[in-house]
Amino acid sequence: MDNQKIISLRLRRQMRLAAGLLITPWLLAVYIWWPLFRLRPAVMLAFLPGLAVAVYIQMQLSHHLGNNHRRGEDDRLFATLGAANWITLARAVAVVGLAGFLPMSVQRSQEWPAVLTWAPGIIYLSLSLADLLDGFAARKQRRETELGKRLDIETDAAGLLVASLVAVALGRLPVLYLLVGLAYYPYILGIWTRQRRALPVIALRQRPYARIIAGFQMGLVGMALLPIFNPAFTSVAAIILMTPLLIGFLRDWLVVSGRMKTDTDQQSILDHRTRSVMTKIFPLMLRLAILAGGIALLAGNGFYRVHLPWRLAIGFCCLVAGFGFMGRSAGLFLVLMLGSNPSPFGISVISMVIFGTGAALMLTGTGVLSLWAPEEMILYRRTKNGLTTYREIP
Repeated sequence: MDNQKIISLRLRRQMRLAAGLLITPWLLAVYIWWPLFRLRPAVMLAFLPGLAVAVYIQMQLSHHLGNNHRRGEDDRLFATLGAANWITLARAVAVVGLAGFLPMSVQRSQEWPAVLTWAPGIIYLSLSLADLLDGFAARKQRRETELGKRLDIETDAAGLLVASLVAVALGRLPVLYLLVGLAYYPYILGIWTRQRRALPVIALRQRPYARIIAGFQMGLVGMALLPIFNPAFTSVAAIILMTPLLIGFLRDWLVVSGRMKTDTDQQSILDHRTRSVMTKIFPLMLRLAILAGGIALLAGNGFYRVHLPWRLAIGFCCLVAGFGFMGRSAGLFLVLMLGSNPSPFGISVISMVIFGTGAALMLTGTGVLSLWAPEEMILYRRTKNGLTTYREIP
């Protein structure tokens, strides 16, 4: 009993340290921007999201501190938070720091120092990539805890919401995209409400595709925050990528609330039918559209005024995507080349079609009749015998 009390005290000390770290970037943002915006009440409201994130993550840490144990070992708390949880908390601190850019973002008439224009994108891409580190550290040290799993989920959700707010405020993503950042919170509120009312809540199984879609949102927002992509293209990508995520949240809610009937693998009839279309028919249509767009671009009068390296790169990517050779990667390169500000192709119907189909192909993969799709092995962690492995992300 005494040993358990000592462990709890050590954990609580680290919790208080984490609270101090979480609030520090918010206080720093207030100190820096307050002289500029103290007479502008509307802009001052932009300080609230950072404070809300710091308080919310601290509340999650405090509430789930007793879950600092491996699954099934409730009576064996770890004495410290551990490296993995500290990495996650460092990511949460970065989210609060990112929220500190909101006052400048909403005040578009205020000119940014050149070095700061890159900061939001670099911060968000860095904390998104660090999402791989906390899971790796937890598995390496065999400290995959319920607390770590909760902190990781909440940090990801808060990060996506804050980054979406900054990107929308800067005019680089449409306002509608805020639904992506907000979708998680009505979902968990609905589950909490059902539990409070003693209504049944069905445990949701992990879906690898959902994790992939969420990863694409992180990549999209991170790239949109960088000052090198045309907002016209990032807005198109936002609509394409946000659609399956929002549909997925609706589907999951119908499953956990028992409104959608599923089989033993937690798949509904609609899931099976959608998967058939999205893995066979739709990818083939996208590839044909990319090939047609590439041919139209090659035949265009202005195409030969573009420098040869650009022509070769676009033509090659359209060709390999059309034939299903590393199609997701080709789609990514098409998106980067056409959507970046240095692109010589400009904004046209053809460039938008190729860009949009490339973005969609990144989501769906190349489907049937593909020459080579090594990305599937990485994204779905498929083994050589064709089975998909599931790995818990702490």
